[in-house]
Amino acid sequence: MIESTEAFRRQVHEVLCAHHEIKLLDCGAKVRETIESFQPELILLDFHLADDSAIEVCRTIRREFVDRQIQLLVLGKGLDESQRLELFAAGADDIIDKSISRLELTAKIDVLTRLHSALMRATTAERKLEGYSRELERIVEARSQAIQSTQDIAVFALAKLADSRDTETGEHLVRMRAYTQMIAEQLRVSGPYQDEIDEQFLSNLYRSSPLHDIGKVGISDAILLKPDRLTDEEYNNMKQHVRIGAETLEEAAQSSPSGSFFDMAAQIARYHHERWDGTGYLEGLSGLQIPLAARIVSVADVFDALTSKRIYKDAIDPQTAYDMVCQEKGKQFDPAVVTAFDEVFDKLVSFSVDHHHHFMNFSATSQPAVSHYHRNKRQTLTDLIEGETVILIDNGCPTVKLLSEWLQEAGMKLSICREYATAKHLIRDECPMLVIAEWGADVVAGELFFRWLREEYLPRYVYTMVMADQRTMDVVSQTADLGIDDVIPNKISRDELLARLNSATRVIELENNLSVVERNDPLTGLATLRYLSDQLKREWIRARNYHLPISCIMVDIDDFSGINNRYGAEAGDKVLQQLATTIASQGRQVDYVCRLERDRILFVLPECAEISAYRVAKRIEMAVDQVRIDIGGQKISCTVSMGVAERTNSVPDLDTLIRNAEMALKVAKSSGERHVVCLKHCQETASAMADEDHVRESLEHLTAAEIMTRPVLSVRETDTISSVAKFLLKHEFNSVPVVDIEGCLTGIISEKDLMQAFRKPGAWSRPVSEVMERDVVRFDEHEPCLQIYEFLSQASMRRVIVVKDGRPTGVISRGNCLRYMQSVDANAALGDPAKLANVLDSGMFEVATLNQLREILKTFESNSPSLESSSMEF
Repeated sequence: MIESTEAFRRQVHEVLCAHHEIKLLDCGAKVRETIESFQPELILLDFHLADDSAIEVCRTIRREFVDRQIQLLVLGKGLDESQRLELFAAGADDIIDKSISRLELTAKIDVLTRLHSALMRATTAERKLEGYSRELERIVEARSQAIQSTQDIAVFALAKLADSRDTETGEHLVRMRAYTQMIAEQLRVSGPYQDEIDEQFLSNLYRSSPLHDIGKVGISDAILLKPDRLTDEEYNNMKQHVRIGAETLEEAAQSSPSGSFFDMAAQIARYHHERWDGTGYLEGLSGLQIPLAARIVSVADVFDALTSKRIYKDAIDPQTAYDMVCQEKGKQFDPAVVTAFDEVFDKLVSFSVDHHHHFMNFSATSQPAVSHYHRNKRQTLTDLIEGETVILIDNGCPTVKLLSEWLQEAGMKLSICREYATAKHLIRDECPMLVIAEWGADVVAGELFFRWLREEYLPRYVYTMVMADQRTMDVVSQTADLGIDDVIPNKISRDELLARLNSATRVIELENNLSVVERNDPLTGLATLRYLSDQLKREWIRARNYHLPISCIMVDIDDFSGINNRYGAEAGDKVLQQLATTIASQGRQVDYVCRLERDRILFVLPECAEISAYRVAKRIEMAVDQVRIDIGGQKISCTVSMGVAERTNSVPDLDTLIRNAEMALKVAKSSGERHVVCLKHCQETASAMADEDHVRESLEHLTAAEIMTRPVLSVRETDTISSVAKFLLKHEFNSVPVVDIEGCLTGIISEKDLMQAFRKPGAWSRPVSEVMERDVVRFDEHEPCLQIYEFLSQASMRRVIVVKDGRPTGVISRGNCLRYMQSVDANAALGDPAKLANVLDSGMFEVATLNQLREILKTFESNSPSLESSSMEF
C-alpha cells in the first residue's frame, strides 16, 4: 500500500493484516525496489500523494511490470471525471473513494486478488500453449524437411538412373547442378533478372536441373552410346529426348502438389537446347521467349559437357571451354547468363577439383545438422548411436573388419576408406559421429588429417579414436595435442568398445551444447561474430587474393530503446527476434549474418559490390516495413537504418570494413529514421571538401569551442509542454536542448514534437521529457572542428550541440562554418587589394555595417598606396 497519510495507513493495515501480507510505503519513490522484493498481487495507491506522483507510479507499474498482472486499486477523495479518466488511462484497474466501508474494501480486494490469480493462470497456460505450439512447429518442420529430402533423393536418383546409361559422364549431374546454382546466384546479385530470381526460384532450379536430360530414357542405346558421328536420322531421333522428358514431367506436374518444381523441370527439359538466336531445337524459340531456367541450365550443361570425357570425345581444358562459351554470347546463349558465367568462372573451376566441399555451400536444401543427444533423458547406448555414421580408415589393420561387424551390429552406418584424402570428402559430406583410424601406418599423414579435422568448420563435433598396439601406446598418448579423443588397443573386446562409445556420446553431447552456446546468440538464434571470425577471415583472404568484392551491411533498429521503455524488455526481445528472422531471410546462402551488441545485426556479403549490397539493404528495409509484431494484443511496426561499406585497397582488414559500415550507419541514424547510407557517398562528399586545401588548413587545428555560438539556451525535463511552446515562440527557435536537474543534456525538443504532442488530451500539463527526442548528435568542446564540418556536410541535419562534461555549452550550425570560412577569405585578402576586390565582388563576404567596411579600407590605405587605382563599387 502506498499512502501518504499515516492514520489512514494504520486503519487499512488493521483491516487487512489478518488475511493478507501487507507492505506500507508513504511515497512512490521506492516502488520499483519494493515490487521486485515483495512481489505483490495488488497495490493500493493513494491518489493524493504529497509529491503528486500517483499518475507516474501507475505508468511505471504498467510499463515495467506488465508481465506481473499486478492489480492496481486507487484510493481518492472527491475525484472529478477528468482525474478518474486520467487514472484509468495510466493503468488503474479500479478507483474507490476513501470513505468506503471496511466490508466493501475487503470485498473489493478479494475480487481483485481472484482476478489476479485467474490472469496468472491464463498467462501460464498461454505460455505452455506457446511452448507446445513451438514444439509442434518444430516437429512439423523436421518432418517436412525429411519429406522434402526424401523427394529430392528420389528425384536425383531418377535423374541419375537416366544419366547412368552414358558410362563416361561420371558426376555430370552433381557438377551441372552446382554450376547452375552458382550462375543463378550471381544473376540474383547482378544483372537484369534480379526481380525474377528469388529463394523459391533457386530452390526449384536446384531440384529440377538434374532432370534436364531425363528424356534420354526413351532413346535407344545404339544412338545414345554410338562412338561415331550420328547420321541425320539418328540426330533427329536424339532431339526427341527433350519432348519425351518434357511430356513426362508435365504429367508429373499435373498430379503433384509441388507443381512449381515439376513445371520448371518440364520447361528445362523441353527448352534447354533452344538457342538465343532462334536456331535451336525443337521449337526454335529465341531470346526472352526461352524460359530463364532453361537458359541458365544450357550454359552450365554445355560447359560441363566440354570439360568432361565422353565416349565420342576427350575432355577440353576449362580455359578453352570458357573461351568457346564466351564466343557463343548472344548467339547460342543469353548474354546476361554468359556474363554471370564469366563472373563465377573461378568458382566453377574450383568446384570441378573438389566438388564435395563446394556442394555443401551451394546446396539449396542443405540444413544445419542438429544434435541427436538430449539433456536429462535416460537413453540406452543403442538409442544414442543407432543410425549414426562412423568412418573407418582401413590401413591394413586386421582388427578393422572385426570392429566394422561390431559397429554394424550396434546399428551404426559404416563407411570404410583406404586413405585420409577420401575420408576428408566423406566427413565434409556426411559429418559422422565417429572416426576411427589405425595409428602408425602413416604418422605424418595422420597428424595432418587430425589437425585438419579439428580446424575444419563442421556442423557438429566429430569424435575421434585411433587404434595402436601395446608397444606404441606411450607414443600415442601424445596425440592429445592433435585433438584425438581416445586411443584404443588393437586387441580390444566388443564390450570395451561399446563402453568407450557410451563415454563418447557424453563427450559429444557436451561439445555440441558448448558449440551451440558459442556459435549462436541465445535470443535471436543468429550466429555470433566470434563464431564467424575464422570463416570471415578466410573469405577476406580469398577476396583479397582473387580481387573479389566483399561488402557488409550494419543494421540498427530505429528507436529500440523507446520500444523497451514503452512495452517492456520482453516485448523488445520479441521485436528483435522477429526482425532478426526477417532480416536474415533476405540474405543469400553464401552470406554471413550475425548479431552484434544490443539491436545491431551485421551482414557480410562475399563477392558483392557496394551497389548490390545497397539493393540488399533496400530489400531488408521493405521487408521490415511489412512486419507487424503482436505486443499485448497491439500490432506495432518498426523501421531500421543501415550503413553499407565495401572492401577497397585502402581497407586493411575486416575489422576496418565493419568500422566503415558503422560510420555509414552513424550518418544514416543522424539523418533520421529509415535511412540507408553507403560509405562511398560519405567519402565522396568528404573527399570533395578535403580537396579544398584552405578549408582543411583553416579548420584542422581548431576545436569546436572556438567557432561555436554561445551561450545556448535550454529547457528542463520537468518543464511542461505549454511552457516550452511559449519559450520557442518567444525566442523564435524551432528546437531547443533539454537538460536534467543537473544541467546535463538528455534530449532535444522541436516544434514538430510539440505539434504531435498536442494531439493527445491533457498535453499542456505533461512534462516535456515524455515527448522529446533522446537521440541527440553532440560533440565535445575539444573535438576537432574539421570533424564537425565534415559531419554537417554529409548529414541532413543543420546543427549539432556542443557539450562539456555532458552539459550543453554552444551550438555549431552550417551557418557557423560558412561564416567562419568567409571571414578566413576576408582575412587572407587583407594583404592583397585585388583579392579583396574579388571577394567583395563575389558576394561571399557579408559586411555587417558600412563603418566596418571603411575600417578595412583604411587598413589598406596605410599599407598599399595603389588601392586608389582599384575599381570597386559599393
